[in-house]
Order: sequence, then structure tokens, then C-alpha cells
Amino acid sequence: MRKLMAIVLLLAASATLGAQMPWPRPLLPARTTAFKAGDVSAWGLQLQNVLPLAIPPAVDVIVVDYARETANGRGWTPERVDALRHRDGAKDRIVLSYLSIGEAESYRHYWRPSWLAKPPAWLGAENTAWKGNYAVRYWHPSWQRRIVAPKPTVLSRLAQWLAPDRTPFIDHILDAGFDGVYLDRVDAFDDWDKERGETAARSDMAAFVRTIADYARSRRPGFLIVPQNGEELLELPGYVDGIDAVAKEDLLYGAGTDGVANDADTVTVSTELLDRARSAGKPVLVVEYLANGDQRRAAAASAIAKRGYVPLFATRALDQTPESPARTSAASRIAPVAPR
Repeated sequence: MRKLMAIVLLLAASATLGAQMPWPRPLLPARTTAFKAGDVSAWGLQLQNVLPLAIPPAVDVIVVDYARETANGRGWTPERVDALRHRDGAKDRIVLSYLSIGEAESYRHYWRPSWLAKPPAWLGAENTAWKGNYAVRYWHPSWQRRIVAPKPTVLSRLAQWLAPDRTPFIDHILDAGFDGVYLDRVDAFDDWDKERGETAARSDMAAFVRTIADYARSRRPGFLIVPQNGEELLELPGYVDGIDAVAKEDLLYGAGTDGVANDADTVTVSTELLDRARSAGKPVLVVEYLANGDQRRAAAASAIAKRGYVPLFATRALDQTPESPARTSAASRIAPVAPR
């Protein structure tokens, strides 16, 4: 009886507050800026300490973290995203928000401390390399609802209005005015091969990416979907068509150990897969974590550019302003110095 009364009260509150609730979520202006191979000559990936005015004007695409505060202590609002987008004398740059979909992060709005004592069914072990990041069974509906909820119920609408921490992550990003999302830990399917099976693990992740894309584009036509890593999914039917670009970390160095060259077979497999996106006219964005002054950077920049990909050098912490594209381009034309 009490449960029935609670439901009745919730429904009554929903009807009363319906006009005040931001639901259905409003449609947003469609994107019109082109985003295809050849349109991107330089890009940046900075998730901490972002100073918008410090971003080199020639950077065509910048990835920042919606949920992390910028260096001056102000979070990302539509006005600040638009300011980052604008470039004097050039077309607007594309601004993407980082979003991890293959791990849960304890510093996000959706996190509940009680999960550590009593983990939900979808929560796995902590990533030993990244404190505060936890494996997730990304195919589980309860996890996916924290990222995207394409078919909300009346009760879930009310819950989101009363408790913003229940609002799906993608809606926060859309409402902040971003042009798209940069999806991290798409390659988490490798962690669940034994439990899920390789075929199901991969198809589940591809379907999750598609669900995010379909919902986001239903609110903002042209919203961009850029997965990082997990290039094996490029082999699955329809996956390339559903994304707008693909990013790859550690293509040439650092796949096993930071700064160590990857074996030739690993590089070949990755490039053959990434070329599927490139052949479809999608930008391929590559980030290598080679320190400033590393003599191997010149050869790496040249090799990446020759494949038609767009290179970037960054710190693993992603806390430094992207380099000027002219500097990276110059590096690709300088012969590397042989070690003594």
C-alpha cells in the first residue's frame, strides 16, 4: 500500500512540475561545420589546466573534459565552449568533450561512495594504473543509463529533475554546447573476453557507441562521435558509418611501456584497421606520449603524417597546452638525430 501511495504521489508531482522540468529535453541547433579527412590539420587533447586563450589558433579540433574545471576554476558552460570554438579570421574550431564509457570514474557526478562497500552488478575492479577508475560491464543497462537514457520513464524524468546526479552524462555534455564526444575506453572489450566472449564483447561495445550516437544526434543533428582506441571495432558492419573520426593512442610507441617502440606487427595491425576509417573519409587522430625534446618525435610525426593521419604529441597526464601545429610540422621535416 505504501509503495502504491508513493507511486501516486510521484506521478502527481510529475504532473504538477512537468511544466518546470527540462523535459522532453530541448532540441539543439544542428552542427554545420565540416569534419572529414583533410579538414583537420592539427588537434589538441588537454583534460586539465585548460586556458582557452593559450590554445594555438591553428588547432582545428580540441578535446577538453566537460566535468573537470579549467585552470581559472570555471567549468564549461555554453558561453565558454563557444568562446573556445571561436577563432579570429578562421572558421570555428570543433570542441569535443572527453567521455569514458568503458570505465566508471569516482570523480564524476554519477559516482556514489556506497558502491565501494556494496558494488552494483555492473561495477568491476579498480584500474591499478589509474586510481579512481573502475572497470564496468558496459553492456549492463544500469551502467548505460548513467551515460545515455534514450527511453526515459516518467519516474526517471522526475528523478533527474530532483537529483541532477541521475542525469545521463551525455545530456550534460549536450547542454554545455559541445560539438561532440571523444569516447575513451572503447577498447574495454578486451577486459571482458573471458566473461562475455570476444564476439559479444565487441558487438556490445559497438552497439553502446551507436546508442550514444543515435540519442545525441536526435537532440543535436550532426553531433560528432569520436572513439579513442578499440580500432578492432572498425571491422564490424556499420561501425565506421556511425562515427565521425577515430583516435589512436600509442600507435608507434608506448603500447606496452612508455617510450618503448611498439613491435612492427602491432603497428601494422593497427594501421590496417585505422585505414578503414581513413578510406571512408574520416579523420584519424593519433596521439603519442613522447616528451618534448625526444629525438624520435620527428620521425614519428613524419610516419604518422605520411599515412594521412593527424599527429599530436602530449603528456600522459594531458595537462599541457597543445603545441603549435607549425612546430609539429617542422619536426616531421627534420631528420632524427641518431643516438650516440
